[in-house]
Amino acid sequence: MGRTPKVVEDRREQILDAAISVFAEKGFERATNRDIAHAAGITAGLIYHYFKSKEELLREAIERRSAVGLLRSIDETMFDLEPEAMLRGLIGRMLEIVEQERFVSLMRVYLPEAIHNARMLPMALGPIGEATTSLKRYLAKKMDDGVLRKADSAFASNFVLGAIMDLVLRRKVLHDSTVAKYTHEQIVDGVVTTILSGLLPR
Repeated sequence: MGRTPKVVEDRREQILDAAISVFAEKGFERATNRDIAHAAGITAGLIYHYFKSKEELLREAIERRSAVGLLRSIDETMFDLEPEAMLRGLIGRMLEIVEQERFVSLMRVYLPEAIHNARMLPMALGPIGEATTSLKRYLAKKMDDGVLRKADSAFASNFVLGAIMDLVLRRKVLHDSTVAKYTHEQIVDGVVTTILSGLLPR
């Protein structure tokens, strides 16, 4: 019997979880596919049915465990939404993703590796750049329509992502009590209010 899409998807998730665990324990460079297979409870050869390399494993983890896919989903069907409603919905969903332990674990693996290994940088920077392009296009459209004042839409989209990432790292990795006290609703309200106060027409 062939593998069903659900079986394939479940196995991919199983391997990704094992890979993040092994990367956290041994570091990306020292981890081997044999280590990952052992942690996943499968044979080493089976990994290659799902992923070509451990680099692909890490890239896929970044895609699936972060808000990159959500940001990429912004398309023309959302362009009619008013900025406040759109940003509140988007930022709320981003927070739900990036404050999960699965994402925080990924950041604990990726950030130290990226600091010491420049080869790691494109694995996250490429997908992040592509993802913020969708938000940039939405903001640029609203600026062209006069709903938002003219500004650098690329900077604004990166500001939104940067604000969320800063808060998550301080809350979940650094355990900074000055930001840990905020609820998701307060974070959404603060980020949206801050960005729109700079972009709404005066």
